[in-house]
Amino acid sequence: MARPLRTPPALASAPSVRTDDPRRLAGELGTLLGEGTVAVHDNRASLDGALFTRSFDTISLGYLDIGTPTTIDIPVTADAVTVCMNQGGALAARVDGVTVHTTTVQAIVLSPRTAVRLEMTPESPQLLVRLERHAVEAAVARTLGRRVSEPLRFEPLFDLSSPESIRWSIAVQLLSTESMTDSSLLTLPLGRQSVADLLVASLLLLQPSNYSSSLRRQATSGLMVDALAYIEQHLAEPFSLAVLAHAVHVSPRHLQQTFRDRLGTTPSGYVRDQRLQRVRIDLTDADPRRGATVAGIAQRWGFTHAGRFANEYRDRFGESPSRTLRGA
Repeated sequence: MARPLRTPPALASAPSVRTDDPRRLAGELGTLLGEGTVAVHDNRASLDGALFTRSFDTISLGYLDIGTPTTIDIPVTADAVTVCMNQGGALAARVDGVTVHTTTVQAIVLSPRTAVRLEMTPESPQLLVRLERHAVEAAVARTLGRRVSEPLRFEPLFDLSSPESIRWSIAVQLLSTESMTDSSLLTLPLGRQSVADLLVASLLLLQPSNYSSSLRRQATSGLMVDALAYIEQHLAEPFSLAVLAHAVHVSPRHLQQTFRDRLGTTPSGYVRDQRLQRVRIDLTDADPRRGATVAGIAQRWGFTHAGRFANEYRDRFGESPSRTLRGA
């Protein structure tokens, strides 16, 4: 008789795999945590592993339940920040050489491209929240008003027992609740972005990282913060340097120089990069069988010259926009 799983309601109907093959489970985990190996402690025992996942643009929600004492080794984690929340018992892990132990009131934060070993037991299933690195770093850049110059690194042990940590718990609860709702916010790009922003902001404010001191020092207002916020609100509209400069109360020349000093690019270059990111999200979500086209999505974000757009997209993401659409 199969072991009953304790799957969260938010993932009960999610795409899933249940297997006794360590290689297959490792392959499925590779898409969420990064490529690695799964090894059962007792060679006489069979693996009983299950993984449920849902993805929403820059957010992924997963649940890992293994009924056999098992070691998961990932030499280099995915290009994302993943929070592993213990749902029972205790979990031992080694993250970039640091040993940590968690119960249900601690979590493990995996920074992008981190070495990790998880010692899984039947008593310690994991709820996983993955946030794409570019989304987290974009939030840091918007707050600081400058480019993220060093790889983002979080401390691995996340205390969920502090009063402040309720913010993270609320954000995860929102993600879980919306995952179960037919008319969910997550069905809309704006809704997905809002939920992602809440998760990212909660993690950045609560969990120490190599940018924590800079984030604390940074005032909530300022030229770059205002400029980036204005761009975000008007990203699909025709861009004008003069209009942006007027909105943030500086001269166009001063604004150009500030962008070069802080981000190493111009306002128009920043807008183009952000629009390319949005095109990629829309292409990934779109279904060409329902009439979605590269040209239509590109024009939605202000790209009217097909050839120039295709070259810029390929330079940015390493593949053609049509390939991204076909793979959606």
